[in-house]
Order: sequence, then structure tokens, then C-alpha cells
Amino acid sequence: MKKKATLRDIANICGCSVTSVSRALKDSPTISAAMRAKIRQTANELGYIQNSAATSMRTGYSNTIAVCLQDFCNPYYATLASYIESYARSLGYSVLFSTANEHGQQEYDVCKSLIEKNVDGILFFPTDQDTKAIVLLQEQQIPFVTVGRRFYDIDTDYVVPDDERGAHLATEHLIEKGAEKILFLNVSSSISSARERLLGYRKAIQEHRLEEHVIEGSMQFGHTRELIRRMHSSVRKYDAIFTFCDIIGFEAYHTLRGMGIHIPREIKLISIDGLQEDVPLPVHLTSIGIDRRAMAQQATDLLLRRISGQTDSPAEHITVNTYLIPGDTT
Repeated sequence: MKKKATLRDIANICGCSVTSVSRALKDSPTISAAMRAKIRQTANELGYIQNSAATSMRTGYSNTIAVCLQDFCNPYYATLASYIESYARSLGYSVLFSTANEHGQQEYDVCKSLIEKNVDGILFFPTDQDTKAIVLLQEQQIPFVTVGRRFYDIDTDYVVPDDERGAHLATEHLIEKGAEKILFLNVSSSISSARERLLGYRKAIQEHRLEEHVIEGSMQFGHTRELIRRMHSSVRKYDAIFTFCDIIGFEAYHTLRGMGIHIPREIKLISIDGLQEDVPLPVHLTSIGIDRRAMAQQATDLLLRRISGQTDSPAEHITVNTYLIPGDTT
């Protein structure tokens, strides 16, 4: 096995001190341009890789941020992760990813593990089940930003979509298309985005003096299919369904089609996420778009400001715009 190259190996070949090699690799002007070039060339030829852990011990920074997601299988999180990684890398940061799978204790354990890895800060997609992980991050004074969801009882930096407006847009669109009996397939009210989307739905329903129909479901694969199948023929009393997210929307679409229900002639269908803007999908689901690239960049920028100490202001709250993406299901 080839021996790992060290600073001393480079120094011996170049005829200089280890300190000079270290300074040259940092592009220090105290080392001549010719010697810097020679040292860099030698380092490349030897396959030298800098020990980031040692650098972190000296500087106190690892130039690494972490992202605690809920579910990589959900394209919503996967595309956000891609945007975060790409943007952070362009700013000179590496990114570590972990998932909590909507489980409070796992979320706490993930955050504890990330702190132990000496990351500079965390972009945190919370479960909203409890605040144990948030309290841990605050106690350890780790810079963090919650993304996609927020807490009502603890004030933190956050970047979220305008969920209430998005749900209002979705419901208004269905009403404009002639729907009068609109079922909202929501998820647990412990999630801030679920509560705010319910507010937007209710606002539109009340404005048009329609009857509210809400069922609390789950993003877990297969749950929406079973829920709709248990409704049997009663699902046909609705002329439109609004789902909490695209994952639920697509599952509802295929289940309804399998029951012989035509979309959109018999039941109109709309959702929130706008995944088709980032992922090629065979069904053009009418949806409320969220600018995930903007969310990723604004959350990363806010986190880096906290890490660098560029801001000591109170918690910053950023809301990203939502907009209608017309599709084939309404």
C-alpha cells in the first residue's frame, strides 16, 4: 500500500522546511512565487491531501456545514439537498447530510453526532415533534437555521415557504375551476407547514362560503392509497382534492385513476411543492411552486453569516414566495 504523503516528504524533495511547505500551500506571500509553484507541483505529484482535522484544531473552523433532513426518498428534500451542496461548495464549504426520518429521538441523536464531528453550523429541517434537538443546539451554541418548518414557542433563524399563501392560491384555483366540495388531505398538525396550509385553505373556503372538508393523513408511502381506498365510493362526493405535498398528490392521482375516477373531469387535483420544476415526471400535476434554489441559497447565506459572526441580530425570519404552476390535473 502506498504511504500517505506528508508535509515533510514535500519539504525533503523541495529542499525547504515543513513550515515553508505549509505556508506555500496556503499561498502565503512570504514564500517566493517560484518556490510556491514547486511545492504545489510536488504536492500534486505525491498525491498530498491536507489534514482538515488538524486545520480545524488550529483555526476552530472545519469549513463544513451539516444538513439534517427528514427523508432522502422525498424528491422535495433531495432537490433542496442538491441545491445546498452545490451552493455551499461554491463558497468553499463541504456539506455533511444526515436524515431523521420524522423521528424526534433520531433527530436529537443526529444533531448530537453532527456536533461531535465539529461542523461549523447546521441547516435543520425539523420534525416539529418536540424541541429537544433545538434546545441541544442552543445550549451548545451551534449556529443553525431551520428550513421549511418553524417553531412557535422557540424563536430561531428560519427560512420557510409562504405556506398559508400557497394553500390559499391552491384552493382559489380549484374554486375558479368550478369546484365546490374540496377535500384537503393534510398531515399532522404538529408540523408548522401543515397548520399554515390549513389556514390558507380555510381562508379561501370561508371567503367563498363553502363547507370545509379536512382529513389528516401522512407522507408515509402507501398511507394515502389506503386512506382513499377505505373511503370507497364516498370519495366521489368531492369534486376536488388538495393535498399537503406532491408526494401525497401523486399517490392520490394513481389511486383515484385505479378506482376508475377521471382526473380532472370527475375530481380535480392540486398539491404543493412543484416538483416538476426540478424533476422530470410523467404526470404534470397542478401544483403550488416553491423556489427551492432560493430557499437553499438564502438558508445557507444566513447560516454562514451566523458562523462568521457577521450578524448578531435577533433571529432572522425569511419567507420564500409561492406561486401557481398550472398542470393537467385541474
